[in-house]
Amino acid sequence: MHIRTYIQAPFQWAAIFHKEDMRFTHGYRGLEWYDSASKSRAHHLPCKVQCSNCYTPIMDEGRNMVLLFPTLIEGINTKEGREAFKAECHIFYSQRVVEFRGDGLKKFEGLDGKSPLLGDEGVQ
Repeated sequence: MHIRTYIQAPFQWAAIFHKEDMRFTHGYRGLEWYDSASKSRAHHLPCKVQCSNCYTPIMDEGRNMVLLFPTLIEGINTKEGREAFKAECHIFYSQRVVEFRGDGLKKFEGLDGKSPLLGDEGVQ
């Protein structure tokens, strides 16, 4: 009997972009999609995008936005690159599993700008 164990991180470093503000230098060649709702590899939005060769997750693609993992961006491992992708806020802070008190960042109950802003203690 084989038991699958899924390990999940308590948070992730991700950047959200408007799709019109980014491009892949080689188009969609080498990319593969996964639609979790239909469990298919068809390109239906929203979907997950991964490398078709090594299956490394690249981003989640929505209708107008993408959630991209900054570690995949060329130049991120420089002082300027890290500063460009420095966290601006915490979203879904009401569901947190790790405290970030005193970090000086805004904490939103849900999505930033669309849900109540929480105090540093995580309450309104």
